[in-house]
Amino acid sequence: MPRFLLLLVALFPLLAGCQPYGRVSNIIALFTDFGSGDPYVAQLKGAIKSLRPSADIMDLSHDNAAFDISTASYILAKSTRTLPPGTVIIAVVDPGVGSGRGALVLRTNAGRIYIAPDNGILTEVIAREGLADVRLLQNEKLRLPGTTSATFHARDIFGPAAAHILGNSSIESCGPKAEKILRLPRNTATVMANLAKGQILYIDHYGNILTNIPGSEIGKLKTGQLLSVAIKGRNVSLPFLRTYAEAPADRPFALINSDGELEIAIGNGNAAHELGAKVGDPVVLKL
Repeated sequence: MPRFLLLLVALFPLLAGCQPYGRVSNIIALFTDFGSGDPYVAQLKGAIKSLRPSADIMDLSHDNAAFDISTASYILAKSTRTLPPGTVIIAVVDPGVGSGRGALVLRTNAGRIYIAPDNGILTEVIAREGLADVRLLQNEKLRLPGTTSATFHARDIFGPAAAHILGNSSIESCGPKAEKILRLPRNTATVMANLAKGQILYIDHYGNILTNIPGSEIGKLKTGQLLSVAIKGRNVSLPFLRTYAEAPADRPFALINSDGELEIAIGNGNAAHELGAKVGDPVVLKL
């Protein structure tokens, strides 16, 4: 065999591993509203480990606001963006558990696999990563052996399905293609020449205000330049800064956060409390 063919044969396993739709990784990542002190996370992990002892289980978050699917969709897309292709993510904020809502196994164009209720929680993930394939999770052979609880699908259906999928690039065995899935209305900003209208999507535990106004609208400004911002009709003048370390001691400021969004913060303080801001409040930026 020619030398260059021998080289290709030797490199093939490495090249194949770089493909987004190669074998899944050994990581199962968990994103729920189960809380840290109740037994639910432990039972979910136990169900996975009972079927796949070698699984590398990673906790993304279990302290998401209970029943808040819209916020969960936003935080989920942020939380998974650096996970390697092939990671299996179980995403459960599921107030409709036990109802007629469907269950999904979804592969994105980024090569990640999501297992979740069909209630819109994957809306932002699909917007960010694209949709390659989506299946209805209906194969009862993938469930935890024994009786399936009507109130704990994460333990009895989603976790076991993740354990079965681990190590296998195929999701076809989970069930038929989903012809239609639920997507939530997306909160996107309206951007004009000198004006951007958006809203507050999230307030983190620092009190930083995260908006849906793209940071590209202010990235051209100079450090220290003042922005005119109205939050729920209240006008404030905010200096534009590059980092939190540049923050003045006594006033809120604006910056572009690590996800490319307009964020409002205050040095070593709580900007949301200072400005009386809440999730859903309208934000208007004048340039």
